[in-house]
Amino acid sequence: MKRKILLATAVVVGVTLLVGLVVTVMMAKRITATAEDELARQAFVTAQLLEEDLEDLSFRPGTDTREQIERFRKDLNRSLGRAQVVGGHDVIEAVLRLPNRTVPITEPLIVMPELPPGTSDGDVVTIDIDGRNMLVAVEKVDLQGIDIVVAIGRFEPLLPVKELTVALVAALGIGALLTVLLGVWLSRSVASRLSAVSDAAGELGSGNLAARATVSGDDEITEVARSFNHMAAELEEVREREQEFLMAVSHDLRTPLTTISGYAEALDEGTISQDDLSRVAGILHGQTEQLSRLVEDLMALARVDAREFTLKPETVDISQLTSGVVDGNRPRADVAGVSVVLECPDPLPILIDPQRLIQVLGNLLDNALRYTPDGGTISVACRRADRDAAVISIANSGAGISPADLPHVFERLYVADRYRAHRPSGSGLGLAIVAELVDAMGGMVSCESERDSGTTFSVTIG
Repeated sequence: MKRKILLATAVVVGVTLLVGLVVTVMMAKRITATAEDELARQAFVTAQLLEEDLEDLSFRPGTDTREQIERFRKDLNRSLGRAQVVGGHDVIEAVLRLPNRTVPITEPLIVMPELPPGTSDGDVVTIDIDGRNMLVAVEKVDLQGIDIVVAIGRFEPLLPVKELTVALVAALGIGALLTVLLGVWLSRSVASRLSAVSDAAGELGSGNLAARATVSGDDEITEVARSFNHMAAELEEVREREQEFLMAVSHDLRTPLTTISGYAEALDEGTISQDDLSRVAGILHGQTEQLSRLVEDLMALARVDAREFTLKPETVDISQLTSGVVDGNRPRADVAGVSVVLECPDPLPILIDPQRLIQVLGNLLDNALRYTPDGGTISVACRRADRDAAVISIANSGAGISPADLPHVFERLYVADRYRAHRPSGSGLGLAIVAELVDAMGGMVSCESERDSGTTFSVTIG
C-alpha cells in the first residue's frame, strides 16, 4: 500500500510537471508571437506616420547633400520622437539609404548594427543588447527618390514571459514538492494504521480473540478497523457460546452416563434386589433414551450446520401434515395432562419438503410439551399467508419468556439453561435445529412471548 501511494504520487507529480512545462512553453511561445505581431503592427503604423509627416520632403541629388540630410534628420527625429512616446518603445532608430551610401538619422545606432544579415522590410527579429533579449521590428519608408529604414525595439514583450515562466515553474516545483511530502505523510499514516489492523488480525489468527484494532479518525480505514473489531467481538462471542455449549452438552451427557454407570456397577456387584430390577431397568431405559436423543440431536444439528442434507420439495397439504404430527404427539400430551387444540383449514397445499417440516413441527411440539404445565393447553393453527405461503403457529400456556431473552431463544441450549421445564426430557437443541431447518427451506421462524402469558412460535413456509 505504501509503495502504491508513493508510486501514484510520483506519477501525479511527473504528469503535473510535464503538463505544466508544456503549457509554460506553449504560453511563452504564444506570448512571444503575440508580442512580435503587435510590434510589427506598431512598426507598420510608425512607417505610415512617417510617410504622412515627410510626404512633402524630397531629396534632390546634385544640391547641397549635407544641408538636405540635416533637414531630413531634423524632421525625422521629430516624427520618430513622437512615435517613440506614443508607442512606448525602448529604442527607435532610422537610417537614410541614399543611392551610394547609408546615413544614420538617429545617433548613436545601437540596434541596427546588431540586426542579422538579410533582415528586410516587415521582419521581426530577436537580438542581444548588453545581455538582454530585444524584439526588433524593421520597416522601410519609401519617399521621393530615397528609402528610410526604421527599427523599433522593445526589451520586453507585451507580457514578461521570462518572469512569468520562472514564477510558473517555481509554483509547479513547490506544488510537486508539497504533493510528494503529502504522499509520503499519507503513505506512512495509512501504512501505520493498516499495520495496526494487520497486527490485530495476526493476534486474532493466533488465537487471541480479545485482540482489537485501534480506532482513530473518520475515514475508510477507520471503518475497516471498526468492522474488524466487530468481527473479532462476534468471534469471541461465538467462541464463548461454543464453550458454553460444549460444557452444557458435556453435563447433559455426563448425567445419564453417570446414572447408567452407577446402576451397571450395582448390577455387576449384585447389590440390587430382585424386586428392584424392574425399577432399575426402567431408569436405565429412560436414561438411554435421553442419551440417544441428545446424540441424535447433536448429529442432526451438525448436519444442518454443514448443510449436509438435501431438500425434496413436493406439494403437501399442510393441514393434513400438521394434523398427523399433532396426532402423533397426543399420547404424550394426554399422559402429561395437556390438551392440544388444532385449527387448520383443509386443504392447504404448499410446495415444501414434508420430512423436514415434520421434523420442525415435532421439535416445536416437543418444546411446547416441556414448558406447558399440567392442565395447560397447546394451540396449533394453520393459515394461508399468501398464494404460495402458509403460517403454522404453536402456542403454549407456559410461563413465557422475558423480553431480554427473546432474541436468543433459537440459540443452542439457551432456553434450557435459563427456564425450568415441567418435563425436562429432551436435549435442549430442538429450537436451534428448527431455526436452521426453516432457514434452509427458505422460510422464517419467530417467537412471541410475555411473562406468565405463554409463548407462540410461528413458522412461515412456502
